[in-house]
Amino acid sequence: MQTMFERLDTAARKMESFVCVGLDPTPERVPIDDVLAFNKAIIDATKDVVSAYKTQFAYYELMGIEGFRILEGTIQHIRDVAPDHVVVGDAKRGDISTTATAYATALFETWGVDIATIYAYQGTDSVEPFLQYPGKGVYIVCRTSNPSSRDIQDLVVDCTDQKVQVFDRVADMADLYAGSENVGLVVGATYPDDLRALRMKHPEPHFLIPGVGAQGGDAEETARAGANEQGGGFLVNSSRGIIYASSNPEDFDIEARNESEKLKNLLNNALKPNGGFKAETLTFE
Repeated sequence: MQTMFERLDTAARKMESFVCVGLDPTPERVPIDDVLAFNKAIIDATKDVVSAYKTQFAYYELMGIEGFRILEGTIQHIRDVAPDHVVVGDAKRGDISTTATAYATALFETWGVDIATIYAYQGTDSVEPFLQYPGKGVYIVCRTSNPSSRDIQDLVVDCTDQKVQVFDRVADMADLYAGSENVGLVVGATYPDDLRALRMKHPEPHFLIPGVGAQGGDAEETARAGANEQGGGFLVNSSRGIIYASSNPEDFDIEARNESEKLKNLLNNALKPNGGFKAETLTFE
């Protein structure tokens, strides 16, 4: 059986794309009256130029029970029309013991996502229940893209040999599970120096990289900083920059596809400007 991140790399090779579309709709910004129909249209329009979709649970929770129906329908539509694509359940769960087990069961069994985003600030107890699902994966939140992330993540926890910050320690935790090959890290594009340093220190984990587009992260710099030695090992997520590329109900899906393809090409060209996707690895030539 492939590990989840092997499957993700396979999807990236097949689609020649490191792009993940964040399906994070808010009713007041969706240009049509039906949020599920909006999500389906985005998926239909982009499925040939991206390799993954990410559903941020908060946007569905705020719509109440109807939001959960929309989330269920969205995940099912991805399975129906893009069965090889990976679904990231961006719920950012974090707890211990039986609660963490319940969160893992909900994400992997009830919702059926492929990869869950989680917090590890309560230690390994909050991670290990999510590792009991062969073929599934987790992204541990490490270095986030928001400006106030520095309030906590930059705190120095060890000054013995070199400055070790909170986000460094979280990344070290991911290395503890390197043998399981189903643990990755969330690392924001808005701190490219930290992204580059984390990749150099941690060559194995897969990176989910938010912050490109609406938050200001540079796509090409992100690709070069986040790629592993094989020229892959990462996903770049864009939510608002893709799904709200147009507010016109007549062409929002077309413009979403255009933005997805533009991001795909920026990432690919940044890794190797002169070529196409190499089938047997994640590099370009």
